[in-house]
Amino acid sequence: MKTARNQIQGVFTSTLPSFPVNPSDKCEQSKYNSNFANAILKGVVFTGANLKKANLIRTNLSGADLQGADLQGANLSESKLCQANLSGANLKNANLTGADLRGADLSGAIMPDGTVYDPYHHFSTLSKGEV
Repeated sequence: MKTARNQIQGVFTSTLPSFPVNPSDKCEQSKYNSNFANAILKGVVFTGANLKKANLIRTNLSGADLQGADLQGANLSESKLCQANLSGANLKNANLTGADLRGADLSGAIMPDGTVYDPYHHFSTLSKGEV
């Protein structure tokens, strides 16, 4: 007769297929340091996190705390960053194409073009047709 403990152990020790790991094999995903594509990370706290070259395509980061996070070269295209705290974050060379930044705090953030975001003066250098 199986005890509850044996039944639980059987569930957690099921045989998983083994795959050879070869560090010399480079897959397409290796261009990213971490992959959170399509994840729902609402309200997550990534304060000061190293997310350099992270794949965050179509990720829901609404209300997330990314204050001071390093997002250099990260792909945030089509991500939802509503009400996210990105103050002081480094977004240099990040892809923000189609990202929803409504209500996000970008104060002091380094933008993809390398400029520091200033909520009072950021758009002052754009021509009338660009606004």
